[in-house]
Amino acid sequence: MSELSRQRTADGGEWQPSLLRVPRGVRAAVDSWVPTLVPGRRVTTAGLIVLFLVLQFLIPARLVLRGMGAEGRPSVAVGILLAFLWVLSAIRTGRLPSGRQPIRWVIALYVILQLVGYAVGFDRLPSAVEARSADRWMIFTVSIAGVALAVADGLRTRLELDRVLRVLVGLASVMSFVGVLQFLRIVDLTRFISLPGMQLNYDLIAVGARTGAEMFARVAGTANHYIEFGVVLATVLPIALHYALFSPPGRVRVWRWLGVAMVGAGIPLSISRSAVLATVVAFGLMFVVWPWRQRYNALVMGVLAVGAYHLVNRGVLGTIKALFLNADQDTSVTDRIARTDYVVHLWQLRPWLGRGAGMVIPSEYILLDNQWYMTLLAGGVVGVVGLLVFFLAPYFVARSIRLRGHDQETRHLAQALAVAMPTAIIVSGTFDSLSFSTWVGTMCVIIGAVGALWRLEGMSPRRPLRRADAGDKYVSTPLLADLRDRDRLRPEVDSARTAL
Repeated sequence: MSELSRQRTADGGEWQPSLLRVPRGVRAAVDSWVPTLVPGRRVTTAGLIVLFLVLQFLIPARLVLRGMGAEGRPSVAVGILLAFLWVLSAIRTGRLPSGRQPIRWVIALYVILQLVGYAVGFDRLPSAVEARSADRWMIFTVSIAGVALAVADGLRTRLELDRVLRVLVGLASVMSFVGVLQFLRIVDLTRFISLPGMQLNYDLIAVGARTGAEMFARVAGTANHYIEFGVVLATVLPIALHYALFSPPGRVRVWRWLGVAMVGAGIPLSISRSAVLATVVAFGLMFVVWPWRQRYNALVMGVLAVGAYHLVNRGVLGTIKALFLNADQDTSVTDRIARTDYVVHLWQLRPWLGRGAGMVIPSEYILLDNQWYMTLLAGGVVGVVGLLVFFLAPYFVARSIRLRGHDQETRHLAQALAVAMPTAIIVSGTFDSLSFSTWVGTMCVIIGAVGALWRLEGMSPRRPLRRADAGDKYVSTPLLADLRDRDRLRPEVDSARTAL
């Protein structure tokens, strides 16, 4: 035994034959090695999230990894990697941030409901096509859950959160720019994007036109559909406006306002009612938190922007107006209404848990163009309630930050993130939103950002409501704070009146 002890290696390890012994220099290099995206820089969670967004926005949605099918977008693979890394962190003590994180519970509930729906669907012995669709849906579910959790738990500082959201705005601007080039018939850049190991799952969506508006193109940029293009830009626009309002003077401010202009310019080019509804809802909710001066400024800027847009692209806004005025003659509207009886009939057959997560597909049933209908058939009443919670819970978390944040920039950012949730609820009734991965990816980054902001701000619902400071220009005092102050002062006023 003593002889073996004398043959221990110099670094304190157990004795090994010389041929199997790893030199100390090599061992030190291996122990300290981390993968790198850029030489000299470590891979961080923020870096992987940025990679996810780059792949999501810059590669056309219909370009997928060879042999992977509809869920073969490279961004989906990054999402699965993020989910794997989050699980590894969760099972190791002290790897996840401490404290309450409501977004974890939201994502956990959503994933559990999808797993239950997956089991329910196979219990009724689905067709082979339905089964493959359900498998793809679960892959997609794991990916989007990984993205949301990575953003919520993986961003270490407020600076990292702001960088990720600014990257989101910048990439949305690039997608809008691609759409503008398509609209002006200059060039369709998506036709020139070809990467090794990837193939088109479907033909690239062409520049199109709505029936009755043949003279105007409708474009999709790098998105999968015109509606998705417009709705994603409308969802990102309040965040772009937030960073422009709070930008430092100089060149940075100019670039951020150019980003706002580019994102906003792309929305009408989708010629989509859903995009217009999303924009109106988002800015209607932003109006709630702005002081009257900022509301006035926003109205003036909006009128000027609409006027300038009308001069540059005459007829586009009139075409969009006609989409609403003539909706009763639009087949895309009348067909959705006509499908209601079909949906109700199928729902009554399996009302509570539905036909199975990811199994309601057009080839087996009918093209519904309504996410609430699809969720009702796939997940039943339980699935619809789960999807509502998926959108509403982050909204209330973000609203809590808006009411209690330390400074006006935090409170304004929370509202810019919060408005995406009611927007999602409304537009999910106008198209099958969860079928479009760019929109879903954007929403999951925003939901995760709500969780990250909650954690980084050390929020608690027990914290008192924050009144606007004297110098706050973009966030007003919450109405509830005024009401509570009045209730608190009322006994003092009554006692003063009694004394008089």
